Amino acid sequence: MEVFTALTWATNPIFLDDNVAKSRGLPGRVVPGALTLSYAIGLLYQQGIFDHILALTAINNLSFKSPVMVGDEIEAEAIVSSKTETQKPGMGIVSFAMSCRNKTKNTTCLQCEMTFIIIRQKS
Repeated sequence: MEVFTALTWATNPIFLDDNVAKSRGLPGRVVPGALTLSYAIGLLYQQGIFDHILALTAINNLSFKSPVMVGDEIEAEAIVSSKTETQKPGMGIVSFAMSCRNKTKNTTCLQCEMTFIIIRQKS
């Protein structure tokens, strides 16, 4: 997490120092929301659902529902919410409703809709 905060300049002390986080009423260091989103997307890549992506074009209605703490375990789920054909043969636009759940606390930690340009699979 320290590398992520350094690379993104997101050096909020609640991400880096347990004592500061606790002094602000938190149980310990909080994982940056952008890192949680990145992990969720990475988990979905591991499932192979993004194998035919050409480009991520939008993340809409991103909502952070509950914090993720250092050491929490998360899981991600994406459901196709819409598909649109394009004029370009072999490509389409697909939107996914994505949610990320904190398995440690049994809470939803984030939700959003992601839209991608997808290379169509040949039948």
